[in-house]
Amino acid sequence: MRLNGIFRDNMVLQRDREIRVFGETGIIKRNKITASIIDPLGKVLTKGVASQIFDDGFFCVIMPALPAGGPYTLTVSASSKREENSPITISNVYIGEVWIAAGQDNMEYPLMRTSDARYDVPRCPETNIHFYKVPVAGVYDEEQRRAEDETKWVTISRNTCGDMSGVAFYFARKIETYLDVHGDIEDLHIGIIGCYVGGTNIASWQSLDSLKRTRVGRRYIKDYNKECALAPVGSYESIQRSYESACASYYGKVRDFLRGNPYMTYDDTVRLLGPAPWPPPVGSRDYRRPGALFDTMVLRLVPFSLRGVIFYQGEEDCNEHSVDYSVVFKTMIEDWREAFWDDNLPFIFCQLPMYISRDRKYMGYDDLKWPRLRKEQTKIAHEVPYTYMAVLIDCGEFDNMHPSDKKTPGRRLAQLALRFVYGFNELPAVCPYVLDVRRGDGVEITFNGDFNALNLNSIFASDDTGFEVAGEDGEFIPASATIDFDGKTVILDCPSVEHPMKVRYAYFSYGMANLVSDSGLAAAPFLVSIDKAIGEFY
Repeated sequence: MRLNGIFRDNMVLQRDREIRVFGETGIIKRNKITASIIDPLGKVLTKGVASQIFDDGFFCVIMPALPAGGPYTLTVSASSKREENSPITISNVYIGEVWIAAGQDNMEYPLMRTSDARYDVPRCPETNIHFYKVPVAGVYDEEQRRAEDETKWVTISRNTCGDMSGVAFYFARKIETYLDVHGDIEDLHIGIIGCYVGGTNIASWQSLDSLKRTRVGRRYIKDYNKECALAPVGSYESIQRSYESACASYYGKVRDFLRGNPYMTYDDTVRLLGPAPWPPPVGSRDYRRPGALFDTMVLRLVPFSLRGVIFYQGEEDCNEHSVDYSVVFKTMIEDWREAFWDDNLPFIFCQLPMYISRDRKYMGYDDLKWPRLRKEQTKIAHEVPYTYMAVLIDCGEFDNMHPSDKKTPGRRLAQLALRFVYGFNELPAVCPYVLDVRRGDGVEITFNGDFNALNLNSIFASDDTGFEVAGEDGEFIPASATIDFDGKTVILDCPSVEHPMKVRYAYFSYGMANLVSDSGLAAAPFLVSIDKAIGEFY
């Protein structure tokens, strides 16, 4: 009998939800598998039996929910009419809050490399945050099984926090400290499951079946197959080994370099050592292929009980797929909710921050793929229940796709979780977003969100507000902006546009985003037709 890798000492199980313990056994004919959670005095707090073992050996024991607490012991035993084996024992188990932190590079970005690391890492206390990292693999095989066997839950402190996702760290610290003061229990333990891989598009994170159901999903599959057809001639295994060797050499240099420079950012490291080998070869073991990471990482966690998911992804889709991103993002969310047996599983995600490459900036060319993808992300927040978007248009760095500030994204994700998942309605979490646009004395834009008044940064020129208006010819012209006396309406003036038809704000890859709320949240970018019904975010 073997439990899935997530069941390790120091783990956290979700409170107030049924507890699911799962794994595989090679002996299908065993009658039952029993799991129990036991307190330090030997009292059985909850217990369950799996009488059905599937043909592939998979089993799942479901136990009644428990309130927050611990440390406890989890025992799992397999027995038949003829024999009873020694149980598997998992020690130091806590019942608390469990979140998956998923996505690509900017979720993967470790705390030690962030701009605040030199201040926050040395000051990190002994926390109640437990972190588990799902191993990366393109296929689930014996190598992946061995990698899974070596995983562990790490309790976060000054000595262990550096390797944790920076975004997930700041998210978890905000949740931990706020619930400790305002929640219903002190010393609540937080479990963060890291499920992320750099350089991956949205198609890698959902099932092939869901991709095949939509035209957009099928195009992702077709594009990857084209890439495979153009791959260098030769043995895939040989090419893959060469790539892995190059990666091992490069990251060995990075590790040696970081020993003497522990707080170097990604951008600084790349400038000094050059970029990492990229991309990996396409083929049967490539984790970037459509459906791969859903199979090898997400499904390895299923059906673990969760509170929710935080997600930071989309950079890899800022190409020809950006205009249809919402289609595949929606099917991905549906896939995950079905897999984790929770139709209302909260998905809290980061909208992409500002970014433009040096070449495109100096050429004066913006292909608008980043703002188009942001618009698609906004569409998800509008249309898919129990999804919440952290706006980051005031974040980002010029010519750096991996900004070193991970405190702002992490805390904004946490504010949304505290507001919508934990019910702290007094927290300002919803950014200003456009509610209504109409013609009036100029163009009048009404905003909604968690604020009393909007602020328009006054250091910019009157026509450098981030607002643009287009007439019947479709050409967007910068507009001056003022905030009306109600604090929630922006009035635009653009005399050169005689009959405004469309208006947009911060609709660029990189630029000035100067409309903020009095609670410090940046207004969400938008592109809308005037007099068209827009609808609310949440």
